[in-house]
Amino acid sequence: MRIRWLLVSIWICFLFRGWFYASMFPLWEGYDEVAHFGVVRAMAAKGILLPPRNQLGLRDVEESLKLAPIPWGTHDWDVFRSSLTEEAYWGLSPAERSQREARLRDMPTSWKREDSISGVSAYEAYQPPLYYWLMAPALYALKGCSLLAQVTLLRWIGVVIASLAVPLIFSIALTVTQRESVALGCSAVVAVMPEFATNVARISNEPLAILLFTLLAWLGLRILNRAPSTGSAAALGTVLGLGLLTKAYFLTAVPAVLLLVFYKYRRAWVAALATPVIAGAIAGWWYVRNVVTTGTLSGLAEPVMLRERGLAMFPAIHHIPWIHAVDVILVSHLYFCGWSGLTVRSWMNHVFFVIAMLAALGLIVQLRRPAVLWLLSIYGFFWLGQLYNVLLQYLTKGLAGSMGWYMYAVVASEVVLCAVAFGRYRIWAVALGTMLFGLLDLYGMHWVAIPYYTGIIGHRANGALAAMHIGELRALGFDAVFERLAVNKWATVSPRVLIVLWILYIIGTILPMAVMLSLALKSKKGRPEDAL
Repeated sequence: MRIRWLLVSIWICFLFRGWFYASMFPLWEGYDEVAHFGVVRAMAAKGILLPPRNQLGLRDVEESLKLAPIPWGTHDWDVFRSSLTEEAYWGLSPAERSQREARLRDMPTSWKREDSISGVSAYEAYQPPLYYWLMAPALYALKGCSLLAQVTLLRWIGVVIASLAVPLIFSIALTVTQRESVALGCSAVVAVMPEFATNVARISNEPLAILLFTLLAWLGLRILNRAPSTGSAAALGTVLGLGLLTKAYFLTAVPAVLLLVFYKYRRAWVAALATPVIAGAIAGWWYVRNVVTTGTLSGLAEPVMLRERGLAMFPAIHHIPWIHAVDVILVSHLYFCGWSGLTVRSWMNHVFFVIAMLAALGLIVQLRRPAVLWLLSIYGFFWLGQLYNVLLQYLTKGLAGSMGWYMYAVVASEVVLCAVAFGRYRIWAVALGTMLFGLLDLYGMHWVAIPYYTGIIGHRANGALAAMHIGELRALGFDAVFERLAVNKWATVSPRVLIVLWILYIIGTILPMAVMLSLALKSKKGRPEDAL
């Protein structure tokens, strides 16, 4: 019984942390958040079920980009040339900042329905529509609220959606490891991951995609451990179809699912057909539409730009610095903290890289287990998708890398495989993982994110982020920090509310660390489950 309460506690800790992230982040700091919001708003305000790829944003969003600071990662975009970064914004006088904030809060309500004048685009309109369909009714219900309130509440909803993955990860880990303490540790690791919180504490289709990918992994394990049935195959096809209708990177799950179905249903092919038929019935129309309208299966911007090149683009593989590209993925997977691209010291990242390499070696002896192979297939095919995206990014933008935060779609597979890899030291592995990620989060939040978002530190001329010194934080003062964090936020998110959320965030970060350290220490005296 106690294990359930500990799991619920870790689940609540994740919510505390996620809501603080969602409330603390500046307006539009989330990756592509302004465009995701634009798609939801187009559906809610104009009743458009499938916005065109060139869908314009709304006028109030456009105006907000002129009044509030924009993320550093967008400062060189042509459409934002007249906007201010965090550094420039906090360089304004208090009177100028107050005037901008007042204008942001007092924008005419009619601007919520008017198109952008300068061409600000809801460019995420090419994404599959399921997330936006689900959020549009919520935004319609909030039509009387301010832009700042709408953004905050949609962020909070995203955190709740993503939080459902926490108990699912426990169930996946318990199925694979047969140890409640280890399964709890896997959930605890995910609950304190800083980039996971960053990824879901924004308006985007990522929280729903993460939940559906985790549910897909869980269903696959259930199918492996039970007799073949049409119902299980149908459930798997339903989740796969919903995933494909949420995010195009679910295409990487298709081969993994087909291999699972072939392995489990090779003597029941009629039942096996339920998976692809149902998935196709749910999402097939979207991909057929992409082929017809764009000439590509995914419909994403980069494949559309390269569609004329076809197979001719693959020789570029030899020119890509792959080690650097993989390093970019891993760094932005561990800690990148929003569209401003905030990072921590490189040695911190490499501590995690070494542990990951040890896990990869330890996993070799576990490859005979069907459950491990299922999770590895999900994770491995997703990595292939990431490497393909490196090729697309290199050919279209000249960049050698991909978005490491996408890897949180398969975080359940990643964390459970790492736990399995350490054999009889699994409880210590997940305890260490919880401690390291928790410390990384506390450091990143208090020495990087909060100092940057309150103007204490900024980017240097070469783009590197200046280091924060404790004296600078003291000079600004505790109360002033939260007063600055509350600037350009929904009125409900006052400095006092942010302080309460920050305290809950601290509790939500430290408690999972304490729980897992306690279980690991008790494992010396016997099975840690005995203490549960």
